[in-house]
Amino acid sequence: MASPPPGVPADLALAAAAGAGDPEASERFVRRALPLVRQVARALIADRTESEDALQLALIEVLGAAPTFRGTGPLDHWIRKVASRAVLRHARKTRSSRLHGLETPIEARSIGGATVLESLPRPLEQYLRMLPEPQREALVLRHALGHTIPEIAELTEAPEPTVISRIKKARLELRRLIQRDINLGVSPVASTS
Repeated sequence: MASPPPGVPADLALAAAAGAGDPEASERFVRRALPLVRQVARALIADRTESEDALQLALIEVLGAAPTFRGTGPLDHWIRKVASRAVLRHARKTRSSRLHGLETPIEARSIGGATVLESLPRPLEQYLRMLPEPQREALVLRHALGHTIPEIAELTEAPEPTVISRIKKARLELRRLIQRDINLGVSPVASTS
């Protein structure tokens, strides 16, 4: 008998078994979720120690929520969504004592052999840290983690028009900051020899 094709039925079975406490299924589920949860934690929290704390809390929450996976979309997307909620909740609790930024680089497009990120005057992470936190969170959730506007609105507890506005303002501010550095003659992060 052939095994079921990868996809929703297998994902539903894995999530249900992990949620029911099956040790083997739980281990497979955690192995699948760990890199996704780590990506979310590092993308939303700059401080390594804080991101590791958030990672652990989010991973526990994702595993605990496994029985609620209904298969209406890909399991990986569901894991990122649950992890994003948990990490944002952790970040809000620690927000008063530190600023959070992006640790995981966004994939770069290539232009003439050099990536866009290599041609920036500063590392992208520095520019992102200069943005107001609500704008940075919305931009990272949208472009680094691939969430939709409605999902970002749900995750950040902000109306959709506010999310759209935050993303637009973040893009404009990033452009302004980069252009300012270019005008000041700041050298790109990496040379394209």
